Amino acid sequence: MVPDNFTKKLHLAMALSAVLGVQLAVNHGLIGPWWQWLEIGTVVLSAWGCSRFWTTTQPLKDVRVTGLLLAVVAGHFIVEQVLYHFSPRSGYLFEGQVALAMRNVMLAALPFRTERRIVNMTTLLSLALMATSVFMSVDWSITICGIVYAVLGVSWLVASHWDRIAGRFPEGTRSEIPRGAVGSAFALAVLLVALAVYLVGTEHATRALAGFMPSSGGNRSSDVRSQAGVGDGEDLVRGTKDAMSFGPTESEIFLESQMPSLFDAFNDMYDAPVRKPKKQNKAISLPPSSLEHRHSRIATSKSKGKDFSLLRRNEARRQKNLDDKKSPAMFYVKGRVPLHLRTTIYDRFDGVRLQTATEHGEPPIRLVNEDGVPWYEVSCFLPKQHLHSVEEHLLKFINLKTERVPAPPRLSRFHIKDVAREDMFDLAEDGHPRITVEFIPQLTVMRVQSLMPYASMYQNEEIEKQLRASLEIPDESSSFPKIRELAQEWTRGVRPGWGQIDAIQEHLKAEYAHTATSGLDEETEFPVEAFLLETKQGPDYLFATAASLLLRELGYTSRVVSGFYADPKHYDVGTWQTAVHKDDVHFWVEVSWDGNVWHPIEPTPGYALLAPPLTSWQKFEATCLAAWNWCVEHKISIGIVATCLILFAIFYARLADQLFWWINRLPWLGSERNRVLWTARLIEWRSRIWGRRRPSGYSIGRWLQSHCKSPHDASTSQQFVLALNWALYGSTSTCPFSRWQLDHLRRDAFSVLIRSPRPKSPQKESS
Repeated sequence: MVPDNFTKKLHLAMALSAVLGVQLAVNHGLIGPWWQWLEIGTVVLSAWGCSRFWTTTQPLKDVRVTGLLLAVVAGHFIVEQVLYHFSPRSGYLFEGQVALAMRNVMLAALPFRTERRIVNMTTLLSLALMATSVFMSVDWSITICGIVYAVLGVSWLVASHWDRIAGRFPEGTRSEIPRGAVGSAFALAVLLVALAVYLVGTEHATRALAGFMPSSGGNRSSDVRSQAGVGDGEDLVRGTKDAMSFGPTESEIFLESQMPSLFDAFNDMYDAPVRKPKKQNKAISLPPSSLEHRHSRIATSKSKGKDFSLLRRNEARRQKNLDDKKSPAMFYVKGRVPLHLRTTIYDRFDGVRLQTATEHGEPPIRLVNEDGVPWYEVSCFLPKQHLHSVEEHLLKFINLKTERVPAPPRLSRFHIKDVAREDMFDLAEDGHPRITVEFIPQLTVMRVQSLMPYASMYQNEEIEKQLRASLEIPDESSSFPKIRELAQEWTRGVRPGWGQIDAIQEHLKAEYAHTATSGLDEETEFPVEAFLLETKQGPDYLFATAASLLLRELGYTSRVVSGFYADPKHYDVGTWQTAVHKDDVHFWVEVSWDGNVWHPIEPTPGYALLAPPLTSWQKFEATCLAAWNWCVEHKISIGIVATCLILFAIFYARLADQLFWWINRLPWLGSERNRVLWTARLIEWRSRIWGRRRPSGYSIGRWLQSHCKSPHDASTSQQFVLALNWALYGSTSTCPFSRWQLDHLRRDAFSVLIRSPRPKSPQKESS
């Protein structure tokens, strides 16, 4: 019996709620990016258009419908691979990809719901999608979506059962579906869900599901930052050393471990320093002399362990594979990447060694309470008109033994849940935030917030004036003539301001090579000059020091900093986290025009700074630009492939003729009966390619004979039809032809079709 329109609408609503559920699940409570909805729209429009022009009573047996279902699956994986190539952060785990492919199959099958099997298939797919969504995430929106789906599913089952029994009622009995009862039940369910959300709140919606839904445990209230679990959020989920969830800050994590220190990480990355007597006993200040009263000191051995030598032994370092579980991540970053995380500030340089400061004038860290949450605030003022957004990242410490807080650029404040002691954090001697115990405990989760300015701020006229006002050219006694000459050459014709800073960066990135070792001799007197004027290659610390000295010669306030680089290559699409390893230690430069807010610049090739979040239109433009750049980069390969596709489109019918001709001659087609049937199939396939589809109502024998015009062709066709009738209907009789005669007959029949004109249609023939 044909389902009632009301039943069809219920079924469609079930499918759409399953689509919404899977979108929310794979995107962690969000509806997903625009390209996913574009894909959904493309699938729906394509399937609807095909259903309008294809007349079929058994869609699952129609090769066109089957091909459409396979195409939407293959198309999804192709699109995802392309998007992942241009934007790795847009990818999903395998189970997410399978769910999205199932979504496409269900949407493509919906317009063909005239057959009962299609209805059953789409229903099972919607149930599988909703179950997958519920188990992938316990976000409150998915919970509500699941409840709505359950109500719709029960209503659809009732309506379907009513459709089946409607014909059994006595004549004169009303057999309509009780739509009022179904609508009332649905409205009551929605009201109950709304009431539950209102009473519990969206932030604690999963509390009511304890014991019924997947949970990470916990018995206290959740908060907005909880991603999964009933009760305690991700900040207090019990973790292990290799756990990818964010863990607690209590119990055995305070015990000693074999974690590498910050000093170990830098020595492992950059080899051991060269020990040699210094000829220069006083270090120059990297910032201008107006700030020197805060930072200047005699270079002594007092802080020898905190200095960094630019001369390193050129030893063959053992590079550990980042995928090797024996070399675990030092910590994880959750949030947008790439991200620079500073740990040490160098503000003096003695020609060979970068030296940290022993004094600073930064205001102390303040503990403030915001809505019951303790935050440690760091002095960082950015005018509101230049503030684009506040960036938030979570840091989970795994194998890093340091008291330094890895700080993103323009750090504003940081927070550890349930830690509210004012003496827990202070500023180190160089002004960098640190914890007052020996090191940050393992599995600690720290939430850091930083200020992100507009990209246009650096071209702002007011900022340019402040930057030019802060310029102070160093005197000749602390200047490097060759470096000053090079800086002036690179910035010739560029107005003082951020344009000169960009020019220094671009020259270093374009004309110098980033290598693991410097290649400098251990007796080199001044490594930076040798790097800039001779070798033009080296590690990132040479790039950073060179950039700082070049900017210093132009009068800019700059300093070298070191820390870690959260590389997008290590981003995990399933957990939205980026692993930071030993090999991710890094040096870069910070510039300031007021001595308070320091802005990062990245002179090393292969590294990038975190940019402000893009709008949807900017993302679309960036995707198009990336696709265009990729096409330009691979233009020869694309040209070859495009030429081959064009030639194939032009000559594919002739190529198919040759392919079918060779297949028809193959000896492994089976018995005599199978060989005759294969020849008939090949003839019909070949006719479809040439647009000569067998007309409806024509038997294959009559259709083959209609191709033959000459007496010889007609004789060949009659004999092949005789063999074909034997193959189709003569199950017990012997073949009327010998094996040799049958093979010749098959070849002749195929050749007759190739050179025969298109037969007349039955309508024209009857007229």
